[in-house]
Amino acid sequence: MLHWLLCWQGTAQSTESQKTAKIGQKSETVKLKVTGLTCVGCASLLYKVLKETKGVIDNSVEYPGDIAVVDYDPKQTQPEKLIAAIEEKTSYKAELLKPNNDE
Repeated sequence: MLHWLLCWQGTAQSTESQKTAKIGQKSETVKLKVTGLTCVGCASLLYKVLKETKGVIDNSVEYPGDIAVVDYDPKQTQPEKLIAAIEEKTSYKAELLKPNNDE
């Protein structure tokens, strides 16, 4: 049922209870433009890859839009490592969105 909901909505993200459990952690947020996503299933895969990446506290993936918003612990990872994880574990390409490129 959850998979169907994710596919129907077009956005993969953590549940509210997962977010609440992680509030005490100090985090930074980065937006990544991801190319190569062709369906909501791709967005779900990207969400899972990011969720399993060390230092990622929370993330959401927008499809269409091809944007990943990642909250991470800067003591454990950096945006370059997030991009590397995406490109090593999927066939997608990712790049850092600069603040003036927000969509």
